[in-house]
Amino acid sequence: MLNEQEGAKITPDEFLSWIPSQEGRYELVNGEITMMAGAGRQHDRIVANLIAAIRPQTRGGRCQTFTSDTYIATGPSTRRMPDLGIDCGIPSDDSVLADKPSLIVEVLSPSTHSFNVSVKLAEYKALASLDYILFVDTERPSVQLFWRDADGIWKDAVFEGLGASVALEKLNVLIPLGAIYDEIHFRPKPKLVKPEDGEATSG
Repeated sequence: MLNEQEGAKITPDEFLSWIPSQEGRYELVNGEITMMAGAGRQHDRIVANLIAAIRPQTRGGRCQTFTSDTYIATGPSTRRMPDLGIDCGIPSDDSVLADKPSLIVEVLSPSTHSFNVSVKLAEYKALASLDYILFVDTERPSVQLFWRDADGIWKDAVFEGLGASVALEKLNVLIPLGAIYDEIHFRPKPKLVKPEDGEATSG
């Protein structure tokens, strides 16, 4: 039975054995269980679109698409749960851990944006097998791609607009933003109203 005493540390094996019986989504961070915030409908639609766009391009190849049911080991006692990715290793059929992740995708929400692009980004960059990290915005058609160049240096670029595409050359995968945001409706931005001449302004 998992030791649920507050502050108690558990091993990754204990955590991964405990996870299948849980209804919520959890990560293991430095040996401590952390519950993840629930995802909204917009987030789920974008994840589904990404799977539909990526999976046909990896089918039958040496690398396979995985979903958020697969964990990433980013440290001796930390197991992260990205939204999806591509694994180019040879994991066992009963494993819930990616073997050699090459791509990790995180779909950002306003509540997780700053954490993902700081703490998780640093952890992901330290993974020797990783070639690409893709952060996908839910508020507008915009993605940020991080990739490791031939010298092992991480670089990044932002792609915006439904006509743009992200090419993952090492994986022979092309992801159009039009596919990522298919049937996604963005909330209109609030308009700034210029005060009429003579009207008082605050401040």
